Amino acid sequence: MEKGDTKNCTYCISDIPHDAMKCRYCQEYQSGISCTRCCASLPEGASVCRYCGSRVASAKTTTSLSIPKLALRSNPLPTFLFRFRLLPQQVTTDQEKIIIMTPGLFGLWRDSDEIQWSKVAGFSYRTGIFWDRIDIETRGQKPSTILGLDKSDGETLRNVLQKLET
Repeated sequence: MEKGDTKNCTYCISDIPHDAMKCRYCQEYQSGISCTRCCASLPEGASVCRYCGSRVASAKTTTSLSIPKLALRSNPLPTFLFRFRLLPQQVTTDQEKIIIMTPGLFGLWRDSDEIQWSKVAGFSYRTGIFWDRIDIETRGQKPSTILGLDKSDGETLRNVLQKLET
């Protein structure tokens, strides 16, 4: 192999063929795409990091999506019936994340789940006769549940979550 047919690996500086996609010594991809979270090298066109599971910047990102600002509140009756709490959950969204605030008994404490849109791995939407339930699955975190949303609010949030999957 002549010197003109080779190039240096960007990671280990070894000589590799000029058209190589992956280094034969360090096994790193030469595409120039790297994960913003764990800095792993990825193949061209990758949408998800093979190591940490986060979405890659070359894929469709949430900054290109128009995610509306929402302020939703679950219905107090199913909150009392299913969670035995008097205060309902509050859900707010913005361009970067969804925040689910769940008050504790009598409002003495509050659990707040902040989920970056890039961490959302999927969701399940269950519709009932009166109220809806949405479970948001995340990468590296526990799933979050929103229980007792009115039909219109549940449908609105479902549409926002479906935008992430396209």
